[in-house]
Amino acid sequence: MEKVIEHLFDYDDYRRFLEDYFEEQKSLKPVFSHRFFAAKAGFSSSSYCLNVIRGRFNLSIKSIDKLAKAIEFSAIQKQYFTALVDYNQAKRPEERDLAWNQILQIRQQLEFTHITHGQQDYFSKWYYPVLRELVVHLDWNGDYIKLARSLDPVISTEEARVAVKNLEEWGLIRDLGNGRYEATSLMLDATKVSPISLRQIRREYIQHAIGCIESKKKEERFSAFTTLSMTEESYAYAVNVLEEARKKIITRAAGDKEIEKVYELMVVLYPMSVLINKGDL
Repeated sequence: MEKVIEHLFDYDDYRRFLEDYFEEQKSLKPVFSHRFFAAKAGFSSSSYCLNVIRGRFNLSIKSIDKLAKAIEFSAIQKQYFTALVDYNQAKRPEERDLAWNQILQIRQQLEFTHITHGQQDYFSKWYYPVLRELVVHLDWNGDYIKLARSLDPVISTEEARVAVKNLEEWGLIRDLGNGRYEATSLMLDATKVSPISLRQIRREYIQHAIGCIESKKKEERFSAFTTLSMTEESYAYAVNVLEEARKKIITRAAGDKEIEKVYELMVVLYPMSVLINKGDL
């Protein structure tokens, strides 16, 4: 049985979500009540959430933090819930529009298809993910020679033909007829794919990246190399910033109507020394 929280991203009204969440919790836990939840969240009034649900009170930033912690939202769920609150409580049209755009951006980030065990061969060749984008956006009209030569580096015509056949069989693209294809989802999520299955394709992408750095003009590719010394706290901060930047780029790219090229984005931050003991300094 799916929980209400798993459908959070389908809600346009945060009060309706809270109402459904409370009703579900009451049915699952006899001890659950507004008083019980208020104590768990740290609200001084036992009827605070009930008044919010009924529209008598609005949520503040502090209240959102307390609710998020008590409901145990993930980071992206909290971000979405906050955007919902901003959207529902906005007083000016421009504030409402801004909040709605944030909601749409988060939803776009989540339009991923999870790779199943039977589809893991998708990561067996570096050109499968690239071809999945090209067959949709390139005007190739069934010309496998043109398709194969549109990759950089190029592949053989037979490799392109087999790849398209496999992508279709795996349910990752759909034949629309007249030489046109569409992707069956906006993005693919490989979080459930084993690291071993991903190891080879990652190595190949890194090798391609090295080749591009050495052969492509500076304006055609981006590369930056910086050696830093920092604390583990700063490292955690850097990871959060880089992950946020990656998500923003994905969201921006997902909204592009006219595709010009297929790119591979890699963000790497790794240690170049052992842990330094302050006593050794």
